[in-house]
Amino acid sequence: MKINVDEETIPLPYPGVSKVRPEWEDANGHMNMAHYVSAFDDGSCPMFDYLGLGWDYTKSGTSSIFVASSNIDYRRELVAGDDLTMGTVLLGFDNRRIQIYQELYHASANYLAAQAEFMFVHVSLATRKMCDIPDVSLDKLGVVYAAHKHYEQERFIGRKISLR
Repeated sequence: MKINVDEETIPLPYPGVSKVRPEWEDANGHMNMAHYVSAFDDGSCPMFDYLGLGWDYTKSGTSSIFVASSNIDYRRELVAGDDLTMGTVLLGFDNRRIQIYQELYHASANYLAAQAEFMFVHVSLATRKMCDIPDVSLDKLGVVYAAHKHYEQERFIGRKISLR
């Protein structure tokens, strides 16, 4: 689905891709849990590139975005060579933080393999402390949020983990 906002077409969710690399497999013969984060990271790149906060921004040496919190559910196994597709939804943002939700799918079998919620913070690479997101990126965040704010949120979002 694509939504027009301020003469821009914004995908909902924002699409991304990755592939399970052989080195991501563990002794169980499937993708190790740590590498789901790598896959989600790959899948979020198109949205963060659009926002001006992607790896090119980080390489400029001034600031970057860091993950401050995450919540991941692993639904089905993935193995080396599996092609992956992801959808990224912007849930909210302020001057220093960005909250997203992602779903990760096996590309050819089209099953939900994992879902995640992340909170990012914008950090000065000089001071290693939170700082304001540049205005141009805040403006783009506003455009994406205008397209994503009506996303029907999964029960997964904002939940806590508990045995009770």
